[in-house]
Amino acid sequence: MVGNKIKLLYDQKAYEAVIKDFDPETKRAWINVSGFDFRIKINEPLDKLIHELGFLRASKHSVKEIKSPMPGLVVNFFVNVGQTVVEGDKLLSLEAMKMENILKSPGDGVIKTIHVSKGQSVDKNQLLIEFE
Repeated sequence: MVGNKIKLLYDQKAYEAVIKDFDPETKRAWINVSGFDFRIKINEPLDKLIHELGFLRASKHSVKEIKSPMPGLVVNFFVNVGQTVVEGDKLLSLEAMKMENILKSPGDGVIKTIHVSKGQSVDKNQLLIEFE
């Protein structure tokens, strides 16, 4: 699927897009249209039917905070305060035992506070990011 070209119809205009990345679990994809990258969610007919019938569950994937899973060094941030994130978005990278680990959002939310800074050493279970 990655690398495939697809046709999109948006605002009654046809576009050609290239799939750059796809997560089948969350049905989210990164696509490139005319040199611009977009993140989209794939909705299938079954998803629409579930929504129309009112069977949507309350989001169990809302998140309140991210704590460090291990001691390490904060290498980079991929988000800013006030930014909306969805499940699977990259939040920050943490170096531990000479390996860089990307911490991703376990759910949807808005970044309220970033409690650490780039280059800072952190302990296991230290609060890193708080969500609204």
